[in-house]
Amino acid sequence: MSFSFRRAPMAAALMGAALGMLPAHAQDGSGEEPVTLSPLVVEGEREQADGPVEGAFATRSATATKTDTPIMETPQSISVISSQDMTARGARSLAEALRYSSGVTTENRGAVVTRYDMLTMRGFQINRNYLDGMQLQYNGWYATPQVAPEMVERLEILKGPASVLYGSSPPGGLINLVSKRPQDKASGEISASIGNKNLYEGMIDATGPLDDEGKFLYRFIGLGRTADGQAATTEIERRLIAPSLKWQPTNETSLTFLMHYQHDPKSGAFGAVPAAGSVTSNPNGPLPTDFYDGDVKFEKFDRTQFAAGYIFEHRFDETFSFTQNARFLRTDVDYESVYAAQLLPDNRTLVRGAIYSDEKSTSFAVDNQLKAKFDTGPVTHTVLAGVDYWKLDSDIEIGRLTPTLADPFVLPPIDIYNPDNDQPLPVIPLTELYEYSRKQTGIYLQEQMKLGGLVVLLGGRQDWYDSDDFERLSSTRSSVKQDKFSGRAGVLYQFENGISPYISYAESFEPQSGADRFGNTFVPTTGQQAEAGIKYLSPGDTVMITAAIFDLTKQNVTVRDTSLGAGPSDNVQQGEIRSRGFEFEGHLRPVAGLTLSAFYTKLDVETTKDTVAANIGKTPVWAADETASLWAEYVLPSHMVEGLTVGGGTRYVGESWVDSANTMTTDPYTLFDAMVEYDLGALSPQLAGTSLRLNGTNLADKRHVAGCYSTQWCWFGAERTVTLTLAHRW
Repeated sequence: MSFSFRRAPMAAALMGAALGMLPAHAQDGSGEEPVTLSPLVVEGEREQADGPVEGAFATRSATATKTDTPIMETPQSISVISSQDMTARGARSLAEALRYSSGVTTENRGAVVTRYDMLTMRGFQINRNYLDGMQLQYNGWYATPQVAPEMVERLEILKGPASVLYGSSPPGGLINLVSKRPQDKASGEISASIGNKNLYEGMIDATGPLDDEGKFLYRFIGLGRTADGQAATTEIERRLIAPSLKWQPTNETSLTFLMHYQHDPKSGAFGAVPAAGSVTSNPNGPLPTDFYDGDVKFEKFDRTQFAAGYIFEHRFDETFSFTQNARFLRTDVDYESVYAAQLLPDNRTLVRGAIYSDEKSTSFAVDNQLKAKFDTGPVTHTVLAGVDYWKLDSDIEIGRLTPTLADPFVLPPIDIYNPDNDQPLPVIPLTELYEYSRKQTGIYLQEQMKLGGLVVLLGGRQDWYDSDDFERLSSTRSSVKQDKFSGRAGVLYQFENGISPYISYAESFEPQSGADRFGNTFVPTTGQQAEAGIKYLSPGDTVMITAAIFDLTKQNVTVRDTSLGAGPSDNVQQGEIRSRGFEFEGHLRPVAGLTLSAFYTKLDVETTKDTVAANIGKTPVWAADETASLWAEYVLPSHMVEGLTVGGGTRYVGESWVDSANTMTTDPYTLFDAMVEYDLGALSPQLAGTSLRLNGTNLADKRHVAGCYSTQWCWFGAERTVTLTLAHRW
């Protein structure tokens, strides 16, 4: 089903609260126990890992195992954010949705750069996302796909290495986005939103059967949005259509077609502010949070992405089933930007550079999975064998003007306290012309064994990665062929009281291009993680708590070659980064209608090996040492105020380093959010299903720096936003 009790009309909300949150003897005032209805609701509403989250929090997921597995039986840390959560918190990007989560430092480039979901997990940058279990390929430049949260049913965060099932991926983990899919019951929503920063938005999401037998199901999602960007003079626009169709000729076979077309003709800015005036004081005063370093004549980011694919599922018998996922993706980007390069010693003159990029990328991905479920005596087995493949082809035209010590004013500079963002600009010359061809093939095998309360997870995967990059202007070709085996093992024990302790080990790898000065090609970077944790799910699913400690190391990091005879641009793979930390996540329904969610992360990330001794012990940028958040939501009882839901949250983000040399840190900050939703059906039966929702984020409009890459590049976090939404659900 597509609605949540917390966001449904009041009668449905009270029914959900009664059936799902109270003991049977207290479910109504008549004293009659609904002994017939209770098991029917549980059976009919059983959550599925690829479907809507039923209730206040998810209890199942497929991201960690590629099988529909209870989170309580998964010996690795995983979190799920539902579409209901994203709607209630007013999230209009995946980066915003991750504000309430553990293990993640999100919005690293603040509210100026929203065209990408910039984040780190467990201290490591996440530069790619996954949609329905398959990587959204990108070429390493600017043609990075971005998925609108309006088409996402659930956002699943797998923390720690994931190469055992997904191949090349960062050691910190991955984000898997599960698409909204056709449902067998007719339902939908249409909404209109307005907000500050000239936000105007319309959205529709409709689903249901197309025939009386329910063999054909459809879903259609449409979105249109326009708003001002946070950086002065910039704008944001998005247009999205996402139709899908499911054909289920028998109970054993289904074929789901998924497509989306998304056009982002305007996407804010990609610029930054210097640390002086944002992180630290500037003799000339603080910079405004809407500071813009670019030029209105050369500011463009026009992205078009189109994806079409399918999910085929067939169950042969009670033991064997087969799934094939496939997707074609095209991402085109036309990008122009004038950007900050360096603030001069007068603390107000900003030297700038310029770059443009015209990119066209096409990719294809397929994942074949054969599953077997069977018993050998008292042991239950779930065996998964798979073969996946993806290929990316990309044409990239780059032009740039970069300031140098010899010629710092290749572009007109600006006074950051009186910026002129409309000056005559020189022609930006073509500097690079690339043709990329990259592919990955992997085979994997996984075993999930269960004996009583004991759960054992074992897996292994072999990958082959090939790339062939050709730069046409210089006729330079770079080819890489690398292969890597990745493994994972985990043990978990479920006690009858709902407590499940576990330990696990997992590996990751990322292919690397280039070579050292002797011509030895680089090998993939690798990651290994040891994790121990505990999970708890109470009877009745009213309390869910997960906590984990981890020790994660990334090896073969490329660092500067300092040996005798090495040049300034020579590198070797002798670097290592270690991340250790603690994560906590809790969800609680103490009384009917009230949901509490709490998140906490403590991180200790540092460079443990480097050719430069001064770098050892340093912490990478974009990794906050501590984050914490709390969200509460309450459907008020009818005897108090019928039809009213209120919610609010607070977010704390600790300090992070401004630069890799660790010369200074950003200031920690605490922000407050809130929502109020009123079901207009409480006023009149004719308005049933219609609601008004008011969302506010950073209510105190606190000025804060979300992250820095260097002392020259920092980003302000989002200012106060307020949005009013009128929605009708059926």
